[in-house]
Amino acid sequence: LKPFRLKPRVSDGRAHRPASAVPKPAMRRHSLALLPFLFWRSSAVLHASRLAPDGSFPAAAGAPVRFTFAPEAEAEGNGVEMLRFEIRVWSSSGALAAERQVVSGNPMAELALEPGRYRWSVQWWSKLGEASEVAESTVAVAPGDDIWLGVPWRGASGKNEFRADAIFGQGDAEILVATLGFGFVTVNGKEVSKDMLSYSGWTNTAKRVLYRTYNITGLLNSTQGATLHVSLGCGYRCDPKGRFPAYHDTADRSQDSIAKLFRLQVRVDGRLSFHTGSSGWWARAGPVIEDSVYGGETHVMSAAGAWEPSKDLPDAWGPKGAMVPATFPGVQVTRVDAPVSIKQPAPGIHVVDFGSNVAGVCSVSVPAKATISIRHGELMQHEHLPDLKRFDPSRVYFGNLRSAEANDTLVADRAVKGWTPRFTYHGFRYVEVYGYPGQLEPGSIQRLRLNTAVLEKSGANFSDEVLDAIHAGSKGSQLSNLMQVPTDCPQRDERLGWMGDASLSVESMLLHFDMAGMAAAFVDSMVDELGTDGSLPDIVPHQRGGGRPADLSWSSALVSSMHALWEAGELGPARKHWEAVRLHVDNLRAQYHKAGALSKLPEPYGDWCPPPEVPGTGRGERPSKGFAAAFSLIHVLQQAADLGTAVGGTAAQDAQEFAKLAAALGAEFHASFFNPTLKQYDNGAMITYVLPLVLGVVPQSDQQQIFQNLLMKVQRSNGTWTGGIINNRFLFDVLHDHGAAEVALAMLQRKDYPSYGYMYFNPYEPARECMWELPDAPFEGTGMNSRNHHMYSSVGHYLLTRVAGVKQVAAGEFVAVVGRLQRASTRTTTARGDLLFSWSKESGGLLVEAKVPVGGRAHIYLPAALDALSLDGEQLHEGPGVQEVLPFAELHGETFTRVTVRHGRFKFAAPGGGSPTATVVI
Repeated sequence: LKPFRLKPRVSDGRAHRPASAVPKPAMRRHSLALLPFLFWRSSAVLHASRLAPDGSFPAAAGAPVRFTFAPEAEAEGNGVEMLRFEIRVWSSSGALAAERQVVSGNPMAELALEPGRYRWSVQWWSKLGEASEVAESTVAVAPGDDIWLGVPWRGASGKNEFRADAIFGQGDAEILVATLGFGFVTVNGKEVSKDMLSYSGWTNTAKRVLYRTYNITGLLNSTQGATLHVSLGCGYRCDPKGRFPAYHDTADRSQDSIAKLFRLQVRVDGRLSFHTGSSGWWARAGPVIEDSVYGGETHVMSAAGAWEPSKDLPDAWGPKGAMVPATFPGVQVTRVDAPVSIKQPAPGIHVVDFGSNVAGVCSVSVPAKATISIRHGELMQHEHLPDLKRFDPSRVYFGNLRSAEANDTLVADRAVKGWTPRFTYHGFRYVEVYGYPGQLEPGSIQRLRLNTAVLEKSGANFSDEVLDAIHAGSKGSQLSNLMQVPTDCPQRDERLGWMGDASLSVESMLLHFDMAGMAAAFVDSMVDELGTDGSLPDIVPHQRGGGRPADLSWSSALVSSMHALWEAGELGPARKHWEAVRLHVDNLRAQYHKAGALSKLPEPYGDWCPPPEVPGTGRGERPSKGFAAAFSLIHVLQQAADLGTAVGGTAAQDAQEFAKLAAALGAEFHASFFNPTLKQYDNGAMITYVLPLVLGVVPQSDQQQIFQNLLMKVQRSNGTWTGGIINNRFLFDVLHDHGAAEVALAMLQRKDYPSYGYMYFNPYEPARECMWELPDAPFEGTGMNSRNHHMYSSVGHYLLTRVAGVKQVAAGEFVAVVGRLQRASTRTTTARGDLLFSWSKESGGLLVEAKVPVGGRAHIYLPAALDALSLDGEQLHEGPGVQEVLPFAELHGETFTRVTVRHGRFKFAAPGGGSPTATVVI
């Protein structure tokens, strides 16, 4: 058996196919190495789509701008290949600023540009000489940090609204703005963007403050003037009950003691026109008299005070961090949900069910003067909740929110349409509405789902309701915790950037969503918190909670995030922060020497939240303290070695050192934890079989027995998992890659406790679009019992790459494997276009359809004999787009016919009564 861990290698910064990713067949009947242009096809109509950048976010100054596009072709036949493309860039004045012709099938080029806004175009040509239509987009390059010199922060104790009237002059007007904590800006009564909560997100503002740029030309009046109105809330910088300390900036906060601050400038045609230091600013206490991330918002319409001149802050007042342009989406309303039901369990109380548990706020219309409150919860009361002496199944449960009130209040002095809290958010499925005048109708309340507005990158459907629910829960729990930083939960008095959760979920997040920019920004935040000794805290930004140095399975997020980004095609963060990697590895080495041995490493958390054998009885089985930490130390060194090799130069020399250290510690791991008599590691918990196989430290002579012992452990555990979040991150892949995919699949299809399916099909509180923190949540208490945590969501990666069967193994190259289910379909958005893969097994037959984008290549594994397979209704044969056919290809202990295809649509079939058939769309 080969070790589970695969190490991709790169030459151009993108992950390349590991040697074992596309296995060589045990036997080759024939191979068709065919050039598509040798076959006839009709002339194609060529397009370019998904141009990036698209002007939404500025590229960083001082670095080449990466241009990408998806080449598309409309043709009756298959086999269109790109030969070359041309990119042209024009300045705002219309002058040609740059151009490049590239002979390559990879639709990516980098050009150096000065700060400013540009228009750019791309055109590409096929190998047959066909030319695409010209496609255009825009690109912005951020100005340097020096544009903020002389632009002060503005704020005042007791004030949360600011206003100024200004004339900006003719030209293209942009506003650059940062709001701390939460805040939004209107120009002539209209918001400058769809972004909610904060334009600046959440960073260590002593190091970095994010700002966003919006074009406001269309919002100005006929004289190019405007009334700027800024509204501010606490966000992560204050809380009425002190649950957020006074923002973790510096030991001396004398120059940053005002929680609600903003900094903005208006530039017309690139020239500074107006800013927070200009004259004419007014301030007041607005109608929001109290706000809190945890507590909610209280809005009293009649409470707005009088406007008075705003006093300038003293020179150099405010956060000292560098002003950095945000290069990823802000939090936005990504979906509007209508109520599933509204009930009235008691006079003056309405209970609204929105059908799923996500993050957001409610928008409510009130027909008359009233004081209404909306309290948010994740579940209804039931008999097994241990903190309830008496339960009322008609009422919402709030016990697991701990000190978070999660209550929004509106004091309306007249009828109001669509009031929405702006300075808070909640995680909820249900709300109790108090004091609503009359009957609350479905048209008067809706839920606005909030999350960082990342685009969906992949999705799947399965012929199994449990797998569909897990897939939706994995993605849903992640979305609810994408709040410009990946938080742990959206509902209770926490909502922090716990690193352990991020470390486990980042790979699946990058597969589910187009969020490389956000992930890279979170890496920046980790580096901001890196100590001079190379240590990291458990939580980033490190404002409250956790410790330093972090649990080694939590601090692993730094390197694992860079590694996952690299595998997704983004090596930039590793290049940018290589010195931070070296410093952190030095810290890991120092922690090891301080402990004296791998088995003595500190481990505050370890394999967190394994299911107890009996629900409601505490934690389940765990390895010895330090086992998971030892694994994470070695795993980080292995990943750092991979990254150093990819980065090259002196980093490649570091990589050799890291790999040598990882090998030495791997040998110590085996010597310290392995029991040669029992053929097991440590105490025999499930995770103790899984992690050694991941590391590759099990001697060849013992690998088969260790894996068999893992299977026996699963069998003794009633066919399900018994480990915690670290175990489950790797368990299913280990089973699959060692030839027991059917065991992993059966485990995931279960509905009884403990299982993922139990979250969604239990009789007490079936989950929707979320995942529990505790596998036995309905029976546990209030201390730590979120119903929307993403730390178990790493399984989403397995569902897409193994069960749905599509995995990227290099830039534009994929493996697509027909699996064991009756039906499955998946869609993956790539830089080259959409890859679709589906199969159906009906009456013993197999149907598989595939669509491959231009520039893509897919190795399709079909569980049928070559002579039984047809392509588009004819015997499988060479043709346009079909590059190679390999019968008897071995993969994970099974035999397939492997067909390698390039651009086009392909429909494979095998008749009933034989091996099943599959449909692949790439």
